[in-house]
Amino acid sequence: MKVRVFLCCGVVACSSMSADKAGDVDHSEGPSTQDSADTADTGAPVFEMGTRGLLVAQSWDRIDAPHGDGAGQYRVIVLQASMGRLLPEVRAANPDATVLAYQKVGGMRADGDDTPSTGVQIHEAEAGHEDWFLHGSSGERLWYCDYPEVVAADIGNVGYQARWLDNVRSRMLRDGFDGVMMDDVNTFPGHCLGSHGAAIAEYADDEAYGDAVVAFMAAVGPGLEDAGLLVAPNVAMNPWDDTMRAQTVAMFPYITHLNREYWMRWDDSPNFTGDMWLTTLTLLEDAEAAGAGFLGLTYGPGHEGVAEGQRFGRASFLLAWNGSADSAWGYLDDEVDPWTDQWAGDPGLPEGPRSEVGVGWARAYTRATVLVNPHPDIAQVFELDGPHLDEDGSQITALSLAPGHGRILWRAD
Repeated sequence: MKVRVFLCCGVVACSSMSADKAGDVDHSEGPSTQDSADTADTGAPVFEMGTRGLLVAQSWDRIDAPHGDGAGQYRVIVLQASMGRLLPEVRAANPDATVLAYQKVGGMRADGDDTPSTGVQIHEAEAGHEDWFLHGSSGERLWYCDYPEVVAADIGNVGYQARWLDNVRSRMLRDGFDGVMMDDVNTFPGHCLGSHGAAIAEYADDEAYGDAVVAFMAAVGPGLEDAGLLVAPNVAMNPWDDTMRAQTVAMFPYITHLNREYWMRWDDSPNFTGDMWLTTLTLLEDAEAAGAGFLGLTYGPGHEGVAEGQRFGRASFLLAWNGSADSAWGYLDDEVDPWTDQWAGDPGLPEGPRSEVGVGWARAYTRATVLVNPHPDIAQVFELDGPHLDEDGSQITALSLAPGHGRILWRAD
């Protein structure tokens, strides 16, 4: 597998990658360049960030982000395909960034003209390819319940796979994108289909549909990579489900990055704890061990609020990042700037693996210490190896973390 790898500390800002989020809006990290931290008047560290952020700007409402305030922070940017005309501005503001285009896999849409947000448009399937649609028990075409303009596609059909590859490859190369962010590459149909609603005539159950998704990636991923394009599917799955996890792992040879939405919580759920937390964390480790980058997204404001969601999401990510893979974490809340001081400091590079501390976990970085308590019920006290600065700039030598909380503490020196 050809993977573009950057030496980075995996610290990013990001917006939605989901068909259930901004993905269906169709409005046709290297080491720091500063060797040591400066200190602001508050005592909190200030680092020269360099180019290390990820931004998924799929709505024209946030199109200023890739080339407005905060521009230059982004290393990976995802746009709608229709935003390709903005590439010169985006690249000028982020000269070292990789820019990907959003393209849907599991469904087809009618919009977009020659820059659609879907790999195959409905009119293409209607031109003699009824087998490219998914059908119900009476032979009717199936549509997404949450996005009624999207008709479900038979991702296991070899004709659909070939057309999707031809279309997307030619568009990405024509318009100058570096690769593609593929949405609705799901191990279950979702969108009120399959076990979540209407039966699918083409697939007996969700597991059969998931197997077809793996076949889609095997047919499409290598063709995109051979053209020099990055391949980043957004895979809906539950890491604690053995079948879904096995199907996701089976995609690793055909991708350059794995997108994981709902990193460490659902939309507004409490932060993951226990086995949900651990299996989500080890999915990142498994992807990187296979040579793929990992992109994790935490939504906000969440049950614990914006700041705690950011701290827990990023700290959990840094516990698992292997120190060299092109992986990234991000946070999305429509009311919050995607590049925020709550998490944008540069911790440096990991000094070793994560280690268990009571019911929690800790990991030392060259400029910070990362702490997470994933236990659902018990608080954990962490004794630090020297003075650190908390988020208020105060020096501390120990910290008690409540269940489902995380912190990144900057070394006082």
